[in-house]
Amino acid sequence: MSFAFLEQEDTVAFIRSSQTLFVLRGLPGSGKSQLARAIGDTYKDLCTIISGDEHGIKPEKYAASAEGIKAVDSAVADCCSSGKAVVVVDDTNHTHGRLARLGELAEENQYVALYVEPRTEWSRNVEQLTKKTHRGLNKGQIQALVCSMVETSLPFYFGWFLCPTQQEKLRNMANEFLSAVGSLEAFKEHVGDFAGEAEKEVNLQQYFQDKGVLHCTTKFCDYGKANGAKEYAEKQVVRESYGSKADLVLTALFLTPRTLGAQVSLTEAQLQLWPEDAEKEAVQSADLPRGSRAHVTLGCAEGVDPVQTGLDLLEVVLQCQQGDKGEHVQDLELGPLTYYGKGVWMVKLSEPLNTPAIFSSFYGPKEEELSGKEPEKKKKHKCTVM
Repeated sequence: MSFAFLEQEDTVAFIRSSQTLFVLRGLPGSGKSQLARAIGDTYKDLCTIISGDEHGIKPEKYAASAEGIKAVDSAVADCCSSGKAVVVVDDTNHTHGRLARLGELAEENQYVALYVEPRTEWSRNVEQLTKKTHRGLNKGQIQALVCSMVETSLPFYFGWFLCPTQQEKLRNMANEFLSAVGSLEAFKEHVGDFAGEAEKEVNLQQYFQDKGVLHCTTKFCDYGKANGAKEYAEKQVVRESYGSKADLVLTALFLTPRTLGAQVSLTEAQLQLWPEDAEKEAVQSADLPRGSRAHVTLGCAEGVDPVQTGLDLLEVVLQCQQGDKGEHVQDLELGPLTYYGKGVWMVKLSEPLNTPAIFSSFYGPKEEELSGKEPEKKKKHKCTVM
């Protein structure tokens, strides 16, 4: 079982000192419990394994396993609230609802979630799984679970997720930035960019709304609906890097009337995980350097989606590429502050912030679940018996 979180020394050391929720997903007989034991052997007394089997969850009868699922969630919440470094959920976790709920528990308790499936050759082979499982499931039951696994195999997005201590550090830095900019006469002269009328005051700390766990998105997948999502997930470098530690370098903080973010400077190795068309997809008319869109969203104005942060950053990059370097306002404690017009302010950090992060993925409630709408009928995945 080749996984970065089992083999890479720096990743193992980082996870030991952080808070990680391993959400194991896999079919009966796929080697999932063996993977759980391997994680337990690696992290020893820092790790707690919560088994779906021990709580009576039957993957082939998920709807009838409500009490067991509730008990697992309660055990996860208890472990996380106690500050256990590594919590492992050993269950099939083959439905979107379960993945989203466990991700929610991780976020509520400031844990980074890793969604991991065994890499055995037979992990989705119906014939082999039917022979290996001790549950006595028939081919039809296994096949139904395979289809569900396929449907939930792609996340909302992939990215690097900051650990809680680094999130707090970056948020404090962002608040310092907002406080410094908001107090400047130069900002007050342009406050109309934010308030719509020049005489109105703006409290920048209240203007931006927090958007959850801090991360740098690499690939937006929309659960497989986005172009190139499946191809990205199947890349060898993505599979090998999943669950590994990376050191992100944050070089600037910026704010616009729409978003608050941090610019990320990617290394050559990190660029291997960056989609080749990420910049072209946003600004088709420009030839921007790969990785120009890399950022961490720190907040958004009311009604603004986090995707806007990267677009705002690209506007600044494009402006600079075209020779407009903006207007230097003054040097803040964080670094030199520049105004680029139209309410866009950026401070280049005199001391770039190096922040460790884990390459993982995110599952959340689907849009129809948030809105209460009936889900659209989607095209069925072809699930043939292997």
